[in-house]
Amino acid sequence: MTLNLRPATKADATMAAALLAETNGEFGVAVLGLGSADLQYSAFRQWFADSGNRFSFQYTTIAEKSGVASGLLLAFQGAKLAALELGCAKRIFSIYGLFGAIKMIWLNKSLTGNKEAEKGEYLIAHLAVDKDFRRQGIAQALLEKAEMDASSLGLSKLVLEVEIGNHKAVTLYRKAGFEVINTVYFNDNAARFKSPGFYKMSKNL
Repeated sequence: MTLNLRPATKADATMAAALLAETNGEFGVAVLGLGSADLQYSAFRQWFADSGNRFSFQYTTIAEKSGVASGLLLAFQGAKLAALELGCAKRIFSIYGLFGAIKMIWLNKSLTGNKEAEKGEYLIAHLAVDKDFRRQGIAQALLEKAEMDASSLGLSKLVLEVEIGNHKAVTLYRKAGFEVINTVYFNDNAARFKSPGFYKMSKNL
């Protein structure tokens, strides 16, 4: 079966939102969904179809296997991170409503202090492959695409975060040449976030 990588469009929002939600697991439901999987999915769908935010189609590559969308890569320059997070914030009230937005801000205060990427780095924010298409080389192809994109921008380092306990993802990234450079534990917030924390991994190009 032929693998094709193409730029995402707004029309991919439904499929992409489902894959993005899957990459976030229970942590995403607790934080971006405020405890609701449906709300997280709706938020991803709206952000993806919009421009200028960290979940936008603008920064996404879709993998197609014989014409069927089977995976995605969402990645961008670390230098854009602050502006793209602000782009998400602009929709927060329309997505979550007043009380939901207040709760979202309160939850995210606990995550401040962790910087996902520096200006000279290329951040792989999300990498996902549909369960029906795994073990077919799609994740590796998307990682290679990230490397090429980073190099074309003059960047020499890829970075990403992966949840502690996600052994399959850690193994995948290690095989691709990534190393763990930091471990962040949620400690007292682990129950609230439904996650023990995450590893930060990097790869020099």
